[in-house]
Amino acid sequence: MTIRVIAIDDHHLILKALTDLLKGYPDIELVATSNQGSQLLKLVRDNKPDVAIVDLGMTADTFDPISTVKTLHEQHPNVKVLILTGYDDGLWVRELVKAGASGYMLKSDDFSLSIPQAIRALYMGGKFFSPAVADKIVDNDLDKLTPRELSVLNLLSQGLSTDTIAKNLGVSEKRVRNVLVIICDKLAVDRVEGVSPRVAAINKGRELGLIPKE
Repeated sequence: MTIRVIAIDDHHLILKALTDLLKGYPDIELVATSNQGSQLLKLVRDNKPDVAIVDLGMTADTFDPISTVKTLHEQHPNVKVLILTGYDDGLWVRELVKAGASGYMLKSDDFSLSIPQAIRALYMGGKFFSPAVADKIVDNDLDKLTPRELSVLNLLSQGLSTDTIAKNLGVSEKRVRNVLVIICDKLAVDRVEGVSPRVAAINKGRELGLIPKE
C-alpha cells in the first residue's frame, strides 16, 4: 500500500527536493504541497494523507505551528505529523510532541536517508527524531514558556498586531498584552530605552532560538 504524504514549507527548494526525492520510492507518494502553513488543515481534509511534513518557520504566513498541529491531531488522529525544520530548540521539540507530532527532523539531516525512514516509521505507528533533538524531549527546566506564551511570541515575530493575535487565539487583547509581560519576565528581557517590550521580546526569543530568525 502506498503511503500518502503532504508537505508544507515556505521554501520552494525544500518542496522541490522532497518531490524529487520521494519520486524514487514507489511505496511513498507526495500527493500535495503548499508554501502556506495556514493551508495545512485544508490539505489534510482534501488529500487524506497518512503523513504530513510540516515546517515551522512560515515567515510570510500567520501560522502558529503548535496550535495547528494540536488541532490537526484532534481532528485527524490517524494523520502522523513529521516536523521538518532548522530549529533544534528543546522547547519547540517538547511542545510539538505534546501537541501531537510523532517525528521531528532537522533540515541539516541527510534527506535521502532520513526522510523515507521517518515517513515509514510514522506510518507504522512509530516515532522518528533527529539524533540532535532526541535528548531534548524531556524537560528538566521549569523556567520555560508555556505553549500559549510561545505561540504569542511566534505570532508577534511575524509582525501581527496584538488585536490580530487575540482574534487568532480566541482571547482578549488585554490577555495578549499580559502574556507579553510574562514572556519578558520569563526570558529576562532587558529594558532598553527606545526599544518596545514587543521588539525586545522578539529579539530575545530569536537569540535563544525560540522563534525563527529573520
